[in-house]
Amino acid sequence: MIILYPLTENTVVLSLTEKVTINSPTFLFRFVNKETKIEYVCISEPVDDYSFQRQSFVIETVASGAVALNGQVALTIGDEYDYYVYAQTSTTNTNYALANELVQQGLLRFNKTITQRSEYDRGTTTRKVYTR
Repeated sequence: MIILYPLTENTVVLSLTEKVTINSPTFLFRFVNKETKIEYVCISEPVDDYSFQRQSFVIETVASGAVALNGQVALTIGDEYDYYVYAQTSTTNTNYALANELVQQGLLRFNKTITQRSEYDRGTTTRKVYTR
């Protein structure tokens, strides 16, 4: 699971190298909101190799005007996302359909505080109860 916090540079540690089949890949990250299905993408390069199998990435969450090529993403809704990481030879492609290979997928939680989340009134619900 990845956890991102709003308006900050988030360090994410993933194990990707054992699944990559291309040399010197660029990594494309795609986030899909579980409720709205809105997609966000960004490109991030490993900033530090902890070991042969683990790499550290920086993904910056911004309020608006995200530059995907700089590892920025403007997630607007808190809660859960599906994430997908693709390895590719291109350093500028942001279309996951054109990436070389999917190397990891999982769950992302965008951890906005409760005051930053939208609450919706569901209205009233009437339930009928039948007795014998």
